[in-house]
Amino acid sequence: MNGFLRVLMFIYSVIIGIFSFVLIYGMFDEDIFSKIISPLPAIISGPVSKYVYFAVLALLFVTAIISISNSITYGTLNRTRLRKTEIGTVDIGAGAIESIALNAAKSAQVGIKSARCHVAPAKNGAIKINLSCELYSNVEIPASMSKVQEKVKKDIERYTGVIVESVFVKVAKVEATTAKVESR
Repeated sequence: MNGFLRVLMFIYSVIIGIFSFVLIYGMFDEDIFSKIISPLPAIISGPVSKYVYFAVLALLFVTAIISISNSITYGTLNRTRLRKTEIGTVDIGAGAIESIALNAAKSAQVGIKSARCHVAPAKNGAIKINLSCELYSNVEIPASMSKVQEKVKKDIERYTGVIVESVFVKVAKVEATTAKVESR
């Protein structure tokens, strides 16, 4: 979000906070609503105050619309990366980046049984990768996961051109070794 939208969202949040406080206070003091509404006809009938009142309500309405549209589109817009070329644009979805990360993690051949991936936006158009892995037993975790981090970062940057700020690897589970007993 740019600075203007942040300021609008801050103003909207403050107004909603004050409005919520007044409504909660109204549960204990019923006369507050008549005290708030009684000066309203004088405000609306004034030549200058009418326009100020309209501007405040219009700003509140616009910030509400912006808030609604941002909350709907925020997830989808920030989860794709656009690359412009001479011919047009290339849209790389989060699913594609997650697939590349998972393939890179599994192809590192360090004993990953299964993995899940989540892509999050970072600063300056970069991304953050969060991997949650389940490992086979007998894996040297620090060295192996360091290798996975490097391979994931290198592959995503090579195949997509998107800068990877960081790769977080969480080892969620290590598969227990079970002794096999053969019967004769």
